[in-house]
Amino acid sequence: MKQLTIGESFSGFLSSLKIRNMGNMTHKEIYEYIFEDFLSDVVAYLGPYTLDRLVNEGIIDGNIYDISKSINDEIFDMINGAEWNVCSVKKSKRWNKIFDDLSKLDNLIHEKWTDEEIEYLKTM
Repeated sequence: MKQLTIGESFSGFLSSLKIRNMGNMTHKEIYEYIFEDFLSDVVAYLGPYTLDRLVNEGIIDGNIYDISKSINDEIFDMINGAEWNVCSVKKSKRWNKIFDDLSKLDNLIHEKWTDEEIEYLKTM
């Protein structure tokens, strides 16, 4: 299995921060999106291995690392629990906090790097 480059890891990290608008999705579409696509992105790109690589390269800072790790930990804590369902994704404060934190991370990245710098970092 090929190891991702730093740029590919950063690109995946960035894409994991983008949450699709779920307002017009059916329950089935939300389920597939959150519990398949989103979950795999969180595991891959907000996990300690990727975060350590990005912080060691100076791409993310300690604050971004901590918020990312907190999201990852929160998701793993929720797996198969009472809020691990589509209704909770749409209504629970816990899920809303996760989505808000993802948006906060996206803003922090864009405060740290310009769009041009982000595009360069993706090529590393």
